[in-house]
Amino acid sequence: MKELKDLEDEYDYPMVIKGKFYDASIANSFEQAQIYFNKIVAKWGLPIVVQEFIRGTEVNVVALGDGLGNTIGAVPMKKQYITDKGKAWGGITLDDPRMLELTHHIIGQTQWRGGMELELIRTDKNELYLIEINPRLPAWVYLAVGAGQNLPEALVKLALGYPVEPFTSYTVGILFIRYSYDMICFLEDFQSLTTRGEL
Repeated sequence: MKELKDLEDEYDYPMVIKGKFYDASIANSFEQAQIYFNKIVAKWGLPIVVQEFIRGTEVNVVALGDGLGNTIGAVPMKKQYITDKGKAWGGITLDDPRMLELTHHIIGQTQWRGGMELELIRTDKNELYLIEINPRLPAWVYLAVGAGQNLPEALVKLALGYPVEPFTSYTVGILFIRYSYDMICFLEDFQSLTTRGEL
């Protein structure tokens, strides 16, 4: 806990305490930081990531690299609705050259092959902070498809060795909203589906 206490010299509260695989909590005091640290270690183990909390708007980019430093496609979006776990429940595509430039730079420097998601915070001063790079296509990837970049299809073609032309544009202002649906059925049908995999 000494290392956690020493971070008070570098960062002001709130701080974000993050697990190596998942989970993040915002601590407003050393006592809260200790609680979140212990809780996340018990669930995910060490190491723990501690970050300064950056206030701003959550924005993301879904992208696809060809492994040679070229960006096959990239679509930035702003999270409109966020779950308690910080996941996008709704978002809208943006016209943001700075986010795209950052994406092209990361893919170019790493020669990334495959899908990726960049999670960023845009401050009130219009600064961009990179929070995470997730090495996969995110759940909201269908927004890119709806905006004109079918990144999942391009990824499959890339994996199969087919030539894939980079996307040159996407539609700005396309919105996605996730929803849940209540399905009504007989208990016997549900049991059959879950135990035998058929109706």
